Amino acid sequence: MRQTIQPNKTLIVDGPASVELITGKAEVFGCPFNELQQVIVREGKRTPFFVSETSVFEVVLGANATVQEMEGNTVPESWNKPIQTVLGLDKKPVVVLVLGATDAGKSSFCTYMLNKMVEAKCRVAVLDGDLGQSDIGPCASVGYAIATKPVVELYDLRYQNGYFIGVTSPPTAVTKTLEGLTAMMQEAVQRQADTILVNTDGFVVGNDAIRYKLSLIKALKPDVVVGVQIQNELETLLSYLGGGGVLTVEPSVALNLRTNEKRRILREMTYAKYLRKSKLQCFPLSQITVEPRNAVPKKQDPEKGILVGLYGWGSRFLGIGVLRAVNVERRTLKVQTAVTTKPHRLIIGRVFLNRKLQEIYD
Repeated sequence: MRQTIQPNKTLIVDGPASVELITGKAEVFGCPFNELQQVIVREGKRTPFFVSETSVFEVVLGANATVQEMEGNTVPESWNKPIQTVLGLDKKPVVVLVLGATDAGKSSFCTYMLNKMVEAKCRVAVLDGDLGQSDIGPCASVGYAIATKPVVELYDLRYQNGYFIGVTSPPTAVTKTLEGLTAMMQEAVQRQADTILVNTDGFVVGNDAIRYKLSLIKALKPDVVVGVQIQNELETLLSYLGGGGVLTVEPSVALNLRTNEKRRILREMTYAKYLRKSKLQCFPLSQITVEPRNAVPKKQDPEKGILVGLYGWGSRFLGIGVLRAVNVERRTLKVQTAVTTKPHRLIIGRVFLNRKLQEIYD
């Protein structure tokens, strides 16, 4: 269907949908949206197209997708303050850590900040520490990407490297998540990023959450902490940090509150993305190191596969796989994976997937 949007208005599309700009001028989180360019809005995602001159869009909606029009720009003016603060710091790299509850709009803010930093000719590294709603790399891992041009969403960034955690819930793997983010931070520094933008999970309320986030801040030593706050949910956490380098911003008026079902679908999209063109491969236990050592099951139901991480030499994360079968007599593992390089290390996670790469719960 055709949608004509007047200047200083925003077309908001909830996926699954495709959007093409026929004529006019628009942007998504500061990323220019050019004529005849097409954007795919994934299921569970909401994308705002801010129009600066009369624009005509061709919108194709999938099942349960919606489209609406809003006055003004859904990007709050407060989002520009952290950007100006970072640009005013005389050091490289500047580390920015973004906090916020689930669905507060952390990824949207990070996308906008990335685009504005790239516009200012900065080389930006984005670290994704959200195990359950990862935009960079598969869920159940942390990863990073380097950006030198604007993007519509973080999911579009080219994945550089990751660290397999094996779970999608931060409280169950705090130490390992800290190790992974620290390792990715070191790599981003070596890649000579001007700005390192760290997106985090929505685990922010309660003593365990506060201890985890304070440990993360201690490990990564951010120069600027940005809290995307809906009401007062970050007040207790931010009170431990003092005033220096701590900024709070408001969420977008187009806040997208997802159901658990939508979040699960988004996780499964990341498994499918990194298992595209996967094949069943056989790995002899004599030729691969398995961690934890006692985690290899004696029997494996192929309909209830176990998510695994595959590594090459050293810290190079090759990708994910799904353990489908174990042959105890021949001491071999059958793993569904798109990885073509011979792995030297396999880490067994605690996420279970069926043949359709859908999560299975005990």
